[in-house]
Amino acid sequence: MSKCKIVVGIDFGTTHSAVAWADTSSATEKIIRQWPGATGKHGVDKVPSEMRYTPTGIKWGFQADEAPVVNQRQGPQGGAQKNTKLQYMKLLLDPSQKKKRKGRVQLADPLGLAQIRQAIPPGKSVVDVVADYLKCLKEHALDVLSKSFGAEFWKSIPIEYYLTIPAVWSEAAKALTLQAAERAGIGSKNELVLIAEPEAAAIYCLSHMWQDSLKVGETVVVADCGRGTVDLVSYKILTRQPKLKIKEIAIGGGLCGSVFLNRRFETFVRKRIGSDIVNEMICKERPYKKMMKDFDERLKRIFRDPDDQELMDCDLGNAVRDDAVKRVEDGFLEITREEMRGVFNPVIQEILQLVREQINTVGLGSQDSVSTILLVGGFGSSPYLKKQLSDNIAATYQNTIKVLQPPNIWSAVVRGAVICGLQSVQIESRKARRSSGVKCRRTWVHGNPPKYKEWCQFEEEYKCRNRMIWYVKKGDEISETTELKMRFHCMFALNSPLKTTNIVLASDSPANRLEENAAHHNVYTVCTLDTDLSRIRDHLLHCQNSKGESYYDVYYELVMRFHSSKLTFELRYNGVAYGDVTLLVTYP
Repeated sequence: MSKCKIVVGIDFGTTHSAVAWADTSSATEKIIRQWPGATGKHGVDKVPSEMRYTPTGIKWGFQADEAPVVNQRQGPQGGAQKNTKLQYMKLLLDPSQKKKRKGRVQLADPLGLAQIRQAIPPGKSVVDVVADYLKCLKEHALDVLSKSFGAEFWKSIPIEYYLTIPAVWSEAAKALTLQAAERAGIGSKNELVLIAEPEAAAIYCLSHMWQDSLKVGETVVVADCGRGTVDLVSYKILTRQPKLKIKEIAIGGGLCGSVFLNRRFETFVRKRIGSDIVNEMICKERPYKKMMKDFDERLKRIFRDPDDQELMDCDLGNAVRDDAVKRVEDGFLEITREEMRGVFNPVIQEILQLVREQINTVGLGSQDSVSTILLVGGFGSSPYLKKQLSDNIAATYQNTIKVLQPPNIWSAVVRGAVICGLQSVQIESRKARRSSGVKCRRTWVHGNPPKYKEWCQFEEEYKCRNRMIWYVKKGDEISETTELKMRFHCMFALNSPLKTTNIVLASDSPANRLEENAAHHNVYTVCTLDTDLSRIRDHLLHCQNSKGESYYDVYYELVMRFHSSKLTFELRYNGVAYGDVTLLVTYP
């Protein structure tokens, strides 16, 4: 038992979060299903990703709805909420949500993220808020572990944490996630493992099931349909025994999660009964919550569109009087099958388009073809989504592709995170989510933008600044053993401190249409690298220009490595390594 370790997986989701754990002696993942404040809710796999700051402390998860709202007067208007319920905190970790940038996919803020930011208490940052929520998750998990292992015994067992993140998380978002986790006490940056949500789901599915139907050599698309986003990643199965080994073939996704379905349903209700009535329900709070909860937790899950499901109803919380025209009776809104289709179909069509693009991408320029689509995530459990996807894919691809929903679909991601910590799962390679490169200067040539023309006193020639060198292109295969050598050329005066800053930039543009201009609106900063070359001063080459001015002419390399949770850069000069350089992640 002394060699035993505990693996804790945390799926911090947009609207709900999950925690699972296992110890190496049993190697079976266990889902935490008891949560504070979950009155009457026994065996719930997930807890709401919500919390309030109250005078008596933090109320989180199911407790957030129980905490009374405190009003605070602010000038003549008054009535501002002091302890607003904080939701969608995860999306605030992605700095690209904070301000729009041309050329990048942006959330149109139907979730009210701007209002959530404003509700963050004074003196708290987004990282602080997320850290407080993660700390609540962690402390509850440790309380559960103490009941399983004993209050003292389990403390001597090492714990490893695996935290899931979206597949397209930027380096800035990863860094913010790590900061929040570290502040929450979930291991240091070197101990915590970040794992992509579709990757965790794939590991769960391929480790536990379909041994006969999903064979080595086949390619599967994991469609992680969550609340805010739909992430698509295609994996080729390389081996299943003695250990699972897979590689990424293609990546994709979009902003068409089930939260957008909720917004469409609210729009439908407003048109039916009137915006004034819905606004009044929102002011009363309880009727609106009851309506949205009934849609979210019941109607979305039961709607299959069979012939015998012609009429459904939604609980309006007794907030609306009976009305034959509006089809409201006994506090329930009548909804036809056709009306439900109208709510669902625009979002479903976006997902179908993304899946078709993914299947076609897999087949381009390779011998691979998709055999199976695995639907996971909260929205992935929708029977209507599965039916529409199955029918459409069968018709388009002549019944050659299966659509499967694994058991425990809502907890597939967190279960996979735990399995990743228990087993020696190998990801041979991944696809680069974006192109990465550095800003540089090049010799001036006719046709370069005049505003970027500048004189180099050492080489005595004009240079063009803001040029790009792309080292990684979107879709390139990369792995944790990949080393990319970025070559730099600098000149310094002899009395210079020999310190320089290099800017790593990225673009989401297609690999065949990358920008040459570092100032282009599609190009954005990932991080800056502060490199101290004084440690190699004695090895540097002395040069002179025509005026007799001496300077150092330095050619060096920064070697970039890709880890699951971060990038690292190492200084090399003449093939000799001189340690890591300081990396500062940029938060737009």
